Order: sequence, then structure tokens, then C-alpha cells
Amino acid sequence: MPGNPRERSSRGANHHVAAPATQHRNEGFAAPPRAAILRATTVRYGERMEIPSLAALLPVVREAGELARGLFQNVTAERKADRTLVTAADRAVESYLVERLPEVAPGVRLLGEEFGAVGPDTAACTLTLDPIDGTSAFVAGLPTWCVTVGIICDGRAVGGITYLPMTGETYVAEHGEARWNGRALPRGRRPAHEGDLFIVTHSDLHRGRGIRFPGKVRALGSTAYHMALVARGAAVAALLGHARIWDIAAGAAMLDAVGGELRYRTGAAVDLRPLLGGERAPEHLVAAAPGMMDEILPQLQPR
Repeated sequence: MPGNPRERSSRGANHHVAAPATQHRNEGFAAPPRAAILRATTVRYGERMEIPSLAALLPVVREAGELARGLFQNVTAERKADRTLVTAADRAVESYLVERLPEVAPGVRLLGEEFGAVGPDTAACTLTLDPIDGTSAFVAGLPTWCVTVGIICDGRAVGGITYLPMTGETYVAEHGEARWNGRALPRGRRPAHEGDLFIVTHSDLHRGRGIRFPGKVRALGSTAYHMALVARGAAVAALLGHARIWDIAAGAAMLDAVGGELRYRTGAAVDLRPLLGGERAPEHLVAAAPGMMDEILPQLQPR
């Protein structure tokens, strides 16, 4: 596993996790001076609050991704109480994020899939952490898993990062703008019609009564990546299942930045605040490309 001489003890783990060396292209976010990590990104959403800067968070997320890549195809899966898969890689990556993120985003609350909440409950912003979104794909040796970190402030998804170490893809959203590998994603773009239109879905779709969507259906194993594909304009929509906040926070910010939508399958609006304790969404979620929700939602209803 690539490393650097500095080693950090991982919270929640019994080993040391070395900060991996990473080299990536500039994503259009210049690294701020340390004193400006929060102040330079203060934005008004109802009341004045300090929002963590993506320029500060992105290197940490990429380091975490390199740590996960070093453990890829080298871990054993086990079942959690909710019957979902977990590996030592999930725990090691979240431990690394929990240790490193407070250094670049002091004062925020962290909410991770594996170890729960860390930090003040009174914090205006929460960083949601999914150390490996798509653990099943990770265990199966597929490259479509990712590390995803979302920023929720005052109940709104205001930013996020989804990084796929195996494909080199980085999706980011901040200040109402979204980027894919450094390229700005235009607002209002719908999937091109020259290719086969497709949706992405959770892997249990076949166990239900089917849907009416006439195009192709793909399941790639990661909720966060599915949402990024919708925001990018590759997929028409994503049927997400009963996701949790750490699965959807970054994707929700990306969708908002490009003019897409996130709703429940019933058509109801999604309020993220009730999910900030880590609960599952009460209904299946649907992410849709700009201007397509009203058209696609009826096609995603059970037959």
C-alpha cells in the first residue's frame, strides 16, 4: 500500500494507518491558507455559518481512497447486524477520515457509516462519511465502489465529494457548482439521445414487481456513484432504495448544482434533517436528471 513516512493512529482501529501518497490533477479548488479553511467559505443560508472548504477536504478524501485501494481484493467480508457487508477496509478508511477531517474542518460534526457520530451535536454542519460506498462491489472485485463525503448544513446538502479510486473519477459539488474530474458540469443538461438511455438502480429491483421504464437498467453497486452519473448527465435517473444520509449527501449537492432533483418514489419531497441520525430513508428514493422527474417517476413505479 503506498504510504508516507508520517503515520497516524486510527480512531476505532487497533493499528496505525499511514497517510497514502496521492498525485492528482487540480480540480479547480485552490488550497486555502490554514487559517482560511473555514472563514474563506462562510456562506449565508438563513443564518451565517462556516462551511468546510472542498479544497481542504479533497486531499484527505483522496488519501482515504488510496488507503482503500491498497486493501482492495485483500480483505474478508463479514455481516453487520443489519445484514449488510463490512470489511476491515471500511473500518480503516473511516478511522482515517475521522482522524484527519477535524484537522481541516474543525468544529464540524462527523457522521459515519461504521462508527456513528463524532463531534458536537450543536454544530451547524455535518460531514457525512461513507468510507466505501458499494462494499458489495468492493468485495466482489468490481471497480465501481467509492469514498464519499457530504456536507450538510442547516439541513441542506451544500457540498460533497465522491471519489472512485479504481477508475480515477472525482465528482465534487460546492457553492452551487459541480465538477467531474475538474470539468464543470453544466446546469440543466439532460442525457444525450444518441446513446441508449438508461437508469441505474439498487440491486434488489428484480425482487419486486418490476418497473415500466422502457430503456436499459444497470446496477453498479454504489448509491453515491449512481447519483453522480445522474448529475453528470450519463443516466436518466437512479432508483436508490432505502438509502442513508451518508449514501446520498454528496449526490444531493451535485444534483442541486446541476438542476436535477431528489424525491421519494411517491413523489414527496426529501427532507434530509430526519436522516441525520443515520436512519434509513422511509421510502425508496429517486434521483432524476434536470427536468425529467415528472416524466420518469411514473415509469419507476411498481407494475
